Amino acid sequence: MKYLLTFLLMLLCGSSISAQERYFHELKGLEDSSGTTQLFYRLYEPKNRTCSYQEYGQTYTTNINPYKNHIYHLDTELNSDSVILRDYVQLSGFCQEIPYKIESYTFIDNKVTKPVAIYESIYGLSGSATLETYDENIFQIGIANPLGLNFQKSTNSLIVTSPIHEIVIKAVSGYGATLKKTYRFPLNQDSLWNQKSYYDDYPDSLLIDFSVLGVVDYNDDIFIGFKDSSLVLSYDSGDTSQVIIDNFFEKHSMFDASFEPLLIPPSPVFYLRNKANYIGNGVSSDIIRVREFGDFAGSRWEDHELLKNSENKRISIDYSNPDHLYLSDTTKVFFSEDYGETMQQILEFDEEVTGLYKKPDSDILYVLTKTDLYKVENGQPTSIKQVPVSNEESPEIPNSVSLKQNYPNPFNPTTTIEFELDKSTFTKLTVYDVVGRKVRELVNEKRSAGTNTIEFNATNLASGVYLYRLEANGVVQTKRLTLIK
Repeated sequence: MKYLLTFLLMLLCGSSISAQERYFHELKGLEDSSGTTQLFYRLYEPKNRTCSYQEYGQTYTTNINPYKNHIYHLDTELNSDSVILRDYVQLSGFCQEIPYKIESYTFIDNKVTKPVAIYESIYGLSGSATLETYDENIFQIGIANPLGLNFQKSTNSLIVTSPIHEIVIKAVSGYGATLKKTYRFPLNQDSLWNQKSYYDDYPDSLLIDFSVLGVVDYNDDIFIGFKDSSLVLSYDSGDTSQVIIDNFFEKHSMFDASFEPLLIPPSPVFYLRNKANYIGNGVSSDIIRVREFGDFAGSRWEDHELLKNSENKRISIDYSNPDHLYLSDTTKVFFSEDYGETMQQILEFDEEVTGLYKKPDSDILYVLTKTDLYKVENGQPTSIKQVPVSNEESPEIPNSVSLKQNYPNPFNPTTTIEFELDKSTFTKLTVYDVVGRKVRELVNEKRSAGTNTIEFNATNLASGVYLYRLEANGVVQTKRLTLIK
């Protein structure tokens, strides 16, 4: 028996969101080829709503929070920012929230035009984590959120790491034992993307038997990671590894989720920061310094927690002076010039600090709080970006026609397609199979300017790769989607 389903989204609480409910978090930065700082931050925006649906003639109502947590890109020279990666929650027909969440992201060759991201979508007992590149290559990873995503320039490969406990990359036939924890994606081998659908069909030659957390920039043959409960280093791109700290998890049991390594070239010091999800309660981000010492008995590695009795910690390294650190503890910012051995407070803010980025070869420090992005120069902070006020909405009218990647992707059996129009115009949105045969016409009418959202139900289609094409205002754009049943 088919359900008679009427989906109704009611804005009982109104459309305004108070400034206190929105906040900035997770600041990252890179220096482009011209020396311009490119910043990336998240803006969390809760959208508290009441959602109603009908089933068997009964109406059910529930409170929902289809939040946005997009990643914005700020060009500090142009002083302009825009959404570069979308992180949000969509709703199913029964008002269930389906997160489309960015777990990790990086940029190929430090180019903001070449983002790579891992998206996670969990719906009930099903879900997936998907790796997607700037050129729309997509690879299915599994259900749990990955630990790491790195780019190895020397091999032009992505280094993708699974969680320590949750996921099996490959198993011994007949034994079910976990083996590989990390795998490489050579970006120049399209056959790997096109012919492989899941992680369990990946060549052994491209798998690594420990969880890679980071790749050293100045020598990307050096990997830092975990093997079992120990911290390990590899000097040959993961082919072999050596234990530097035994039983790391026994001493730092909070490190069982995900990590962000900060690696200092060429000093024998690096830092691990637990990057637990910030949304909801501002959980602590503990920072561990790992440092090599030499004495009469040879070299040894030691680990030490920085700001041990503090909460909500952040860290940034001045890579032009690798012994210089900037750390934050809730509202305070500290500076150290001896790898964190001693620290002095240099700044304090009214709101909690949620991110730091130190520009190399300068005295500029960027500080993100829940309400402002500050540029600190000569010790003086200046706010250059503020959280939108309650009646301030994101720009609704884009400046060009744009077709977005469908979400979730892969999907079964429904997915959402978004496209943006810079003005009201006649629009066609059509789905084709891989040989160019039309399988569904989703839009064939005049559409209003702004963001348009279409749900595509592929119940009657076979599993496989399809193309969807947008034609509007003289612009034609095409993307791929994958149906898996």
